[in-house]
Amino acid sequence: MVIELITQQIPLVLNALFLASVLFLLGTGLSIIYGMLNFLNLAHAAFLVLGAYVASTVVTQIVGVFGDTLGTSGLFIILVLGLLIIVPFIIAMVGLTMEQTIFKPIYGLEDDYQLLATFGVILMMEDGMKFIWGGQPVTASAPSELLGSISLLGGSTYPLWPIFGTVLTMVIGIVLYYFFEETRLGKITLAMAEDDEIVGVTGINTRLVHLQVYVIGITLAALGGALFIPNASMTSGLALQFVILAFAVLVIGGLGSLKGAIAASLLIGFTRSFGSYYIPQLELAIVFILMAAVMLIKPTGLFGDIKA
Repeated sequence: MVIELITQQIPLVLNALFLASVLFLLGTGLSIIYGMLNFLNLAHAAFLVLGAYVASTVVTQIVGVFGDTLGTSGLFIILVLGLLIIVPFIIAMVGLTMEQTIFKPIYGLEDDYQLLATFGVILMMEDGMKFIWGGQPVTASAPSELLGSISLLGGSTYPLWPIFGTVLTMVIGIVLYYFFEETRLGKITLAMAEDDEIVGVTGINTRLVHLQVYVIGITLAALGGALFIPNASMTSGLALQFVILAFAVLVIGGLGSLKGAIAASLLIGFTRSFGSYYIPQLELAIVFILMAAVMLIKPTGLFGDIKA
């Protein structure tokens, strides 16, 4: 009985950690863009979905070109490089184009105008992705299939890809911490989040820093999509669901806090994983309940600090 109970919990824990990893990449990107540019970009989550769609095409093309010439290990390495390099690069280029043409004109507007404008961008991106990839579910399971699975207690198996994605996200989190705490650009970013006008007086090209941080945020979202697609399927309409989860990370963790993004992602990941298993009727509502509970206790989020 005990072994059976433990066997049920292990996949739920692993699923929660993987979902938390995807949400961390999504929420952290949104948080640094908002903290730097004061730009409330609802469309940020659509870049994760676009990254997943592009990843499915990249995987299909790589398998088609190299599938018969490389062994299992070689093909897996090429696929991972494609997901971690090609996909973020493509999405970053798309994001930069949209920043120059759509987002830049609405910087500085009130939050409600930004929300309305970027919600419209979500709808446009959703229609664009549906036009390119169709309305049927899209998947790219080759990396997960090549990596295989492990045996759990009770004889069940679990795919290794979510574990791989979780470990890789931990490495990315460490790199981000080092970036903000130890690098010159990271320290400038934190200073500009406090007062970009003062930073500009020192002669630093704040516009260039804005673009660099924006690209980092978009790249993180693209990585979230690239890690998500080998273990799931992507359908039109998921961008709106990820929007809710991304803002839940911001609200629960607190704006501009890396520690907050980690904590919020873990809370939401475990809540969604166990909630969907034990009370599937409340799978999405439970996230709102968690948000409300945190806001009642600490309105600025777990690690947020809103100054007057």
